[in-house]
Amino acid sequence: LETCVREPAAAVVSGLPLVTKPLRTRLRLITDAMLLLGRGAPFVQFTYAVVPPIPKTLQGLSTEASELIWMNLPPARVWVYRSR
Repeated sequence: LETCVREPAAAVVSGLPLVTKPLRTRLRLITDAMLLLGRGAPFVQFTYAVVPPIPKTLQGLSTEASELIWMNLPPARVWVYRSR
């Protein structure tokens, strides 16, 4: 995959059901995505879960979350992760 990418990606937007995956799989996904992103570029995750799909305490990442979007059925949240 790295040979296909000639410059860092500006962002990753994901609607994958990450909270249904094992933590190890989620951590591998965010690590691999961050390697392809430019420094500070966002990994945006749309989720129906109330809890963060990637732990907020993961070293080297900053985490932001939207308010719960009640007008969406079911209610949803957007999480944004960036490398520091």
